[in-house]
Amino acid sequence: MHITTFSRFEWDGKRYVEVYSEGYAFNGLVDLCCGASSQQTQTYNQQTQLSQQIMQQGQQVFGDSSKVFSDLVSSLAPTVSAGPNQEGFSAAEKSALQSQAITNAGVAYKNAKAATGNAIAAQGGGNTGTVSGANLGIEAKLAASASQNTADQLNQINLNDYQQGRENYNNAVNDLAGTTNVFNPATNVDNSATGALEGQAKTANDIASQNNSWVQAVSGALGNLGGVAVDGFMNNLGRSSKSSTTSSANG
Repeated sequence: MHITTFSRFEWDGKRYVEVYSEGYAFNGLVDLCCGASSQQTQTYNQQTQLSQQIMQQGQQVFGDSSKVFSDLVSSLAPTVSAGPNQEGFSAAEKSALQSQAITNAGVAYKNAKAATGNAIAAQGGGNTGTVSGANLGIEAKLAASASQNTADQLNQINLNDYQQGRENYNNAVNDLAGTTNVFNPATNVDNSATGALEGQAKTANDIASQNNSWVQAVSGALGNLGGVAVDGFMNNLGRSSKSSTTSSANG
């Protein structure tokens, strides 16, 4: 196929005749001159389907992430609102610890009292009916020691309770600050959808450009022919004017 890049036409008095031409032989594909290729159209359709699928998945992922975010906030917000000076043990847990401490102290006092009684009886030749003032003082000290031990254990439980409360508060603050990370999957899907839409838009622009390529080619050809026609018309008009002037002078 011969591609003409430049042509010159002249008016011979009856019609325009091509007097000069430039161009080259072309043996390549010419399908793009007739619009978008089938591959471009197929690619655009695939990109459209992919974009729709990604956006649907993005909506689902965002919905799931929103639910997780809501559940986390609902769970952590009360602990944060309670502040750092809060108790960390549940009521049942604290009650169990206190009961265990009282029981252990009572058992320890009972064992100590029995051991002391046995020691005193041994010193009296096995006569346990005799209670001296010294013996009463020993038992009183045992009871006071047991009471103090119980109080110390209960106090330590209270200290541990508030220490756990501070740890719960700090953990809740950190966890609440990171709850927005649950939207990372949705953001990744959104970025993928944006990329797919950009690719789809580029393909659409390429298709539109190819579909309009014949307009540019025809416009360029008409522009060249228009210039030739105007030149020929002006030249012909000039000849006609000269002929008319000569005829009038001779007349």
